[in-house]
Amino acid sequence: MSLEQSSKKENNIFDIKKSAAIQLNALKEKAIEEINETIKFDYEFTLGSFAYEYELTAPIFTENIELEGALHLELSDKKGEPGIQKINYKLTEDENIALLTGANSGGKTTLLETLTQISIMAQMGLPVSADYAEVKILDEIYHFSKKRSLDAGAFESFLNVFIPIVTTNSEKLVLLDELEGITELDAAVKIISTFIDMIKETNSYGVIVTHMARELMNYTDIRVDGIEAKGLDEHNNLIVDRTPKMHFLANSTPELILKRIYEKSDKDLKQVYGRILEKFR
Repeated sequence: MSLEQSSKKENNIFDIKKSAAIQLNALKEKAIEEINETIKFDYEFTLGSFAYEYELTAPIFTENIELEGALHLELSDKKGEPGIQKINYKLTEDENIALLTGANSGGKTTLLETLTQISIMAQMGLPVSADYAEVKILDEIYHFSKKRSLDAGAFESFLNVFIPIVTTNSEKLVLLDELEGITELDAAVKIISTFIDMIKETNSYGVIVTHMARELMNYTDIRVDGIEAKGLDEHNNLIVDRTPKMHFLANSTPELILKRIYEKSDKDLKQVYGRILEKFR
């Protein structure tokens, strides 16, 4: 192929590309508009399907946190099964922090997680998993999950993280799940009671799951709520109303958990759990 033929071929290819570009440019604005409409439809359809599947409700923004018929998202597909209960709970401007006491495996941790889910979803502008929900707009949300124990280094690290949280003037939700293991009992009571007072002094809200309610009540004036287990059913499941009773100090009733394990254990283990249960009689 000669140089002239090669140049002519390249010119023809350029003309074709130029013509295609001009035609596509004429369609560009309409294509972008249609893509945006498709994305918007997909977002709204997905959000609507999510809200419909999980039976979500639009929250109302107030100065309180009030839930009626709230349910953890992971339990939504188990509605109607034994032991799955919707819960009610409330924090107000006057009672903005509470201790949560009661039965082991009674739903205290699940309640904290449900509060976290609903608060975050509401902040994002999403409907929430409750029949009715009043939610406060917050600057920060903190959820400290259950820890077995902390050594000296971890204890210091926890204080370094937590102290700035309670000393800022931002409006926040602080959820603490059984922090008794942060240090020895007497020190833990003094530390947590101080945290409680500092949270109460700000326009913030908090729920603390604890088995030290009696000790904490000696150091701070705080509302105490409780989830009470009434016994075991014929299948050795806890009989419990998972909606906390407000202004009620509930017992942890570890003997019920031991009895449930005892009934489900083989002969050798039953002897061990039986000896432990004898101490509760």
